[in-house]
Amino acid sequence: MFTSGAYVSDFQPESASNPFAADYARKRKAVIDAVSGTDQRVLDLGGGMGRMSIPLSSRHFVTLTDISPQMLELARPHASERLRLQVADARSLPFEDQSFDYVLAIDLLPHIPSPQDLLLEARRVLKPGGRLIIDNTNSVPLWTLAYPRYLGRRPYRWVRIWRSGGVLPEWSSRVRHHRRRSFLGLLAEAGFNVASVRGFGPRGCPKWHLAVAVKR
Repeated sequence: MFTSGAYVSDFQPESASNPFAADYARKRKAVIDAVSGTDQRVLDLGGGMGRMSIPLSSRHFVTLTDISPQMLELARPHASERLRLQVADARSLPFEDQSFDYVLAIDLLPHIPSPQDLLLEARRVLKPGGRLIIDNTNSVPLWTLAYPRYLGRRPYRWVRIWRSGGVLPEWSSRVRHHRRRSFLGLLAEAGFNVASVRGFGPRGCPKWHLAVAVKR
């Protein structure tokens, strides 16, 4: 569904009907703020309609990629010398080694069957000391209790969601969430030092963990 364009209508993070809209907005601001300085080379993996890339391109040189041409078309009006659009699979990137100062992978990791494929490619294209800004959805499902619209009204559905680590039944074949420890372990195994981790969602059990990781 990601290559066909069907996901375009499914992913509406700013919609008033999205139970995570406020958290999406806070996470987006945190990602943009984490890319410091000016004129940095930034690669946005699976960046879709350019929620991060478009504002970042006002002060950096950004390459926005997605596996869906339809998603990228939503960002086409903003393309410029500072914002390049390219169809690309995050697991096999068409870029040279050590090409970027920053790599963003936001709302992407849960959709990758083999996370190391994504992480190793991100590391390959980063310059020495470059930074990966990446998030992960928490597989400890207590956060779902803070979003009743996400759970719905059917108790048997709640049980299925909790058993799958917070994944909706209709997404169970495409999405995998990770515990915080597992997420940070994946980054370490791929050759990153984690500089910071921030949670978004309920304080005791965040929905998302956002990490800034430095290439070793």
